Amino acid sequence: MGNIFSRSVSDSGTERNKRSLESEEVRQSKRVRTDQNVKESDVGIEAFVNPGLQGFHSILKYRAEDFLVNEVDMDNNIIHLTSLEGPSTNQKTNILEPEEFDQRMANIFGQEFSQQFRDFLNKPEDKDAVVTTTANKDQRIEFYHLVENSLEAKINSRGKEGQLIIRWPNSEDDYQDEYIEWDKMPGEYLQVHMYKSSIDTMNAINIISSKSGVHAKHFGYAGTKDARAITTQALTLKRIKPGRLLRAKDELLKSGIYIGDYKYVPKGLTLGDLGGNHFTIVLRNVQGISEEDVQTSLESLRDNGFLNYFGMQRFGTSTVLTHTIGRAIMKREYEEASNLILYPREGEREDYANARQVWKDTNNAEAALAIFPKRAMPERKLLGFYSRFPEQHKKAIKSLPKHLLSLYSHAYQSYVWNRVVSERAKRYGCDKPLVGDLVLVENENIKPNKQNSKKANVGRRNFADRKVPKILTEEDVDKYSILDVVYPLPGKLSVYPENEMKEVYRAIMAEDGIMMDEKEYFEGLNGDYRAMLAKPRNMKWYNMNNNP
Repeated sequence: MGNIFSRSVSDSGTERNKRSLESEEVRQSKRVRTDQNVKESDVGIEAFVNPGLQGFHSILKYRAEDFLVNEVDMDNNIIHLTSLEGPSTNQKTNILEPEEFDQRMANIFGQEFSQQFRDFLNKPEDKDAVVTTTANKDQRIEFYHLVENSLEAKINSRGKEGQLIIRWPNSEDDYQDEYIEWDKMPGEYLQVHMYKSSIDTMNAINIISSKSGVHAKHFGYAGTKDARAITTQALTLKRIKPGRLLRAKDELLKSGIYIGDYKYVPKGLTLGDLGGNHFTIVLRNVQGISEEDVQTSLESLRDNGFLNYFGMQRFGTSTVLTHTIGRAIMKREYEEASNLILYPREGEREDYANARQVWKDTNNAEAALAIFPKRAMPERKLLGFYSRFPEQHKKAIKSLPKHLLSLYSHAYQSYVWNRVVSERAKRYGCDKPLVGDLVLVENENIKPNKQNSKKANVGRRNFADRKVPKILTEEDVDKYSILDVVYPLPGKLSVYPENEMKEVYRAIMAEDGIMMDEKEYFEGLNGDYRAMLAKPRNMKWYNMNNNP
């Protein structure tokens, strides 16, 4: 089989003998991963748009390059990494003559320093020369502003203990941060494109955070991308200078992470701020089906679309799935949530397994922390808290970064959504809307967004453009197609279908001890809506027979 360009393809194997998802024997035998025993049915992926089609066996993701994912932005541009070079944050458009420059420098620090600085500038060959002066914060800002806008020469300057220290740059200063006047920038969010291989988005961000010193909470992203793939996506960071990432470039390359296409933009990214994903997929060793039947399956995918499931990457790469942690947090079972994060789990690397066992056996946070790998961010964060405040489980969980807590709760929402949509497809098929189903329509009662964008990243989806759910009736159900139908992610403000599926929601959450109508379970979760089906755009495929 060859490349399939689509919006989504199942993530954990494609053995589909009469569409049975329990058959996942076709795995790469050399692959040592913690998600070997995780099945799609564990996260609610259990149905097909066209279950009557002939299934087949194939190998998916034999190599990372067999699964390429390029994020599509909200303007439908496919994101590629095109340059690793850093940007120039300031354009020097007001270069001054030496006399005027010196006078402005004298206005800041006095005539004596101005002359010293001019003597320094006149001897660029003296790479060991250093000029210093006492400087308060306001003086340093004035100096940076003057140099960055009006001095043609490139110098290195830094403030330390009330002193301004100036020297000529050397090879280690290639990525020195420039002074930035944020109010004159195109925006205060640094946007970059991240290309990564064999690592998921959250782990990649944790590595970038560790190597660059930029806290993980500063990163915004539109969606999580799988580890078993080569992926490219956008990231945003509020008021972060490019040099902090550029200086970490060589270390990031060792982890298969490339960052580039730096630019400043007015709005950061939040989950959902994307137009989709562009996939290039290779299915190897296709067996158990004729080429004609493969063609029929692909035509069905192109013409009828696919169930718009949240894929396996939403639930992590471990046998402890993220939605189980989210469920425990929503139920306020904080010790259980902590144990799910820290306790031993199947199939993990030896260094992780040893650290987890130490914690379980001894409850000694410092001992476990000493041997947990540096990249184990949530585990180390919890243990660091427990080393100071033993048994404070709620506060320990709440000490985790907000974006991580959000990821856990969103994973549970996604799990419920997957299960409901599977049940909807099994009971009623995927050909038409039902009375009581939901569609999204224009909002006639728009309320202004009161959130202060200067203080919070409100994302790129305009509140005024967001549609609202409408419950279909006997009178209007025929006006819509199955592609218009949406199902809610559970939340305080979610509107549920007014048919049997509402009770399916209720029953699934009740199984987990979560009462759908009790808002206390949905702290920080207003809910959202997701199309039940999606159709791939520009889908193409071709066969590669007898090729290795």
